[in-house]
Amino acid sequence: MKYAIAPNGIFWSIQGEAHLRGFQMMFVRLAGCSVGCPMCDTDYSVHRRMTTVEIVAEVREKMPTNRDGWVWVTGGEPADRALLPLLSALKAEGWSTAVATSGKHRVVPPVDWLSVSYHGGYPLAQKYGNEIKLVDGLNGLDFDDFLARYPDDQTDFLYRYVQPLWKDGGECPKSLRRCLDWLSDHPNWSMSRQDHKHWSKD
Repeated sequence: MKYAIAPNGIFWSIQGEAHLRGFQMMFVRLAGCSVGCPMCDTDYSVHRRMTTVEIVAEVREKMPTNRDGWVWVTGGEPADRALLPLLSALKAEGWSTAVATSGKHRVVPPVDWLSVSYHGGYPLAQKYGNEIKLVDGLNGLDFDDFLARYPDDQTDFLYRYVQPLWKDGGECPKSLRRCLDWLSDHPNWSMSRQDHKHWSKD
């Protein structure tokens, strides 16, 4: 099986969001997404097609020695395609696997860390995982509307986050204030910010 990989889509970096913020790990960025957010920061018009064997080989080549072997599969929407062959191959190397998904589709194990970033405008199919993130105003997303449809006691996430909207090259101050105000009434939720976007601005 071949996967579409975004340009420079296999790389070592620092996780910039949510519970694993600050962790260094390998990233595998798959190209293509069925959600289609208008402010997506990834260009999928150019990509390369790679087999599972080729992906594993490049991950092995680029992963620093003497480091914990975490591989974060992201996109795009990774769950738009069959992930089991890729995740199984990564696990066979002894690496821990993480998947970032919009929650539009269910993710089939094996996966050690499942991060759901709900973008609004579709039914949430993935109702459990290690963490869920909601971005204020993304695709018209409203936090209260989300909780009315998916109350905390009807989903199963260890960590729950809201994030300010990133707009016009920066974090929106009004969105940050909305997140802070909303959190004051929702103690089960926490703040996440997209630190990696600050790092890449230089």
